[in-house]
Amino acid sequence: MKRIPAIIAVLASIPFLTFAILFLIAATAQPSRLWVAMGLGAVGVFLLVVGLRRLRRLAEISPEALRTGAVELARRLGGELTVAQFRAEYRISQELASQILEQLVREGTATREERQERVVYVIKGLMPALAEKVCPYCGSKLPVRSALRKCPNCGGQLEITKT
Repeated sequence: MKRIPAIIAVLASIPFLTFAILFLIAATAQPSRLWVAMGLGAVGVFLLVVGLRRLRRLAEISPEALRTGAVELARRLGGELTVAQFRAEYRISQELASQILEQLVREGTATREERQERVVYVIKGLMPALAEKVCPYCGSKLPVRSALRKCPNCGGQLEITKT
């Protein structure tokens, strides 16, 4: 319903801009019509800008866009996101931010964790993966940066695993 006034503002700008152009053309014969053309043009441009800005903002805070934005924000923040961070990024209400993040939990995209009196939403697929070299025989773990290909303890072939 909030979209209708914005659409009406955009549509109302069309006649104002049309008459502004007509009066601008007529101003070549009578210069006094230039002021009317400028006034109509100013009203038309104002209505057009206000309507388009409102439509753009409504598109930014649509549930689909916010779900995508939440995942993108979590990706930038290392896979974890709080309601406060989400609210600050998209300038939305507490209720809407909580609703979108809980919807991600219901979908299985995120998990909800409580940490030190605050709720953190974790998206596991976006968490940074740690890689290490592991020996499948003795279980020795070595850093990936080491140049070793064989386990120094048992001589087994090292495998790179992500955690």
